[in-house]
Amino acid sequence: MPKVKKHRNSQRRREEEQGKLSSLSLAELLSYRSKQHEQEAMKRRNCLYWSQLPPDLIHSIIKRLNLRDLQRAKHVCSSWLSASRFCFPKSQVPWLIIFPNNDDMNMNRLCCKLFNPEEKDKLYNTSQDLGVGGVCVATYGCWLLMRNPLFNLYIVNLLTGQRIDLPPVESQLGKTKLERIVDDKFHATRLIGSQYYQADSTGFEINSPRLWIDEEAKDYLVIFTFRIFMWSFHTQYALICKKGDDPLWREFPDGSPCSDMVYKHQKLYVYRYGAIKIFDFSRDLPIKATEIDDHVYVALFSFNDYRSEPFLGLCVVKKTNIVVTVSDHVLMVVSLMTCGKTWSFRIYEMCSRTNKWERLDSLGGEAILLDMGVTVPAKDVEGINNNSIYFSGLGEDEKDDILIFDIKTEKIERPHQSVSSSLQYSRARWFLPGFTHKC
Repeated sequence: MPKVKKHRNSQRRREEEQGKLSSLSLAELLSYRSKQHEQEAMKRRNCLYWSQLPPDLIHSIIKRLNLRDLQRAKHVCSSWLSASRFCFPKSQVPWLIIFPNNDDMNMNRLCCKLFNPEEKDKLYNTSQDLGVGGVCVATYGCWLLMRNPLFNLYIVNLLTGQRIDLPPVESQLGKTKLERIVDDKFHATRLIGSQYYQADSTGFEINSPRLWIDEEAKDYLVIFTFRIFMWSFHTQYALICKKGDDPLWREFPDGSPCSDMVYKHQKLYVYRYGAIKIFDFSRDLPIKATEIDDHVYVALFSFNDYRSEPFLGLCVVKKTNIVVTVSDHVLMVVSLMTCGKTWSFRIYEMCSRTNKWERLDSLGGEAILLDMGVTVPAKDVEGINNNSIYFSGLGEDEKDDILIFDIKTEKIERPHQSVSSSLQYSRARWFLPGFTHKC
């Protein structure tokens, strides 16, 4: 009975509307139909229909928003909230991720703050649990390579909280045998030549860590130089872990010491023994890129390439880094500490005409992210300083420094006051939330 009654009411309304329309003149009828079309168009534009947009279109809209607007978009409806969980602003401007210092850590979870230079007066709190006592050692996009107090390594997504646990470091194959005694205590045995070195160590040193991960397939590559604290530089070596390998770490390339590394576009750039060597990772077994690509070089770079510089009498050379530009050119960056305890840098590029390293005084519209070993476009980009070096934690006593070095003026500046005055948060690093490249 209710369905019959509803049908009769609907039929009665249609008859009444037809009777009303039959009494209208042609002009009145056209005006009435026009208003009907306008009302229907307004309904289609009404926010009630935002939730019915195709998921691909919602995703396309959200990924173009800055972080502030992204936070607002989460409140449009459940569809937008769901889509926002997998979006992060594709900014090529360096952001800061700021971790609490050891005194302020909540032992239940590690959260952090984000600073976007395009929004100078705003710090964002993250809601993701990054692990108890975790320390960030490398970044790739919004993925973080973390080390916990037990010296276990894992990758975590700053946006979604997705976590990938890496194999224990004691699973490594090579000339070193590492045994975990208890918690963060290790016993190490390493064969160098015909001699065995042994030591007990609390933790170990991680240098030049690099991370790459594919957003869709979640393939990953992690590589860093490993050293037991009590051993000399000549005992450090590179460890690599790739998804798809056996669940363990391998020495790379041959257990020799590495000073710095950069991974980009399926190539690993390694600086060791005063020379740059490039390895190709497009195959299962990495080989030297020069063995397959004649245009990719292996170049020497050592103290002899800059010993005539007048700065050497007034500065201490702290570190030498490889940097790969947007166009995949190789730069060498020498980090210096002056007598006045301020930072300075010298940048060198191989001249194709003379095959000699020449000092650069301009990056040609790019900026260096020294923590990542890459450059990014900076000319006419709001929020990033052109011809500058973004760096953090280079010195023994300056591990909390987050600084920007202007190459032209050779002056140092700090981030915005809203970050510098955040006293309860001391550990930080630059990262690029929108930085990705295919393996």
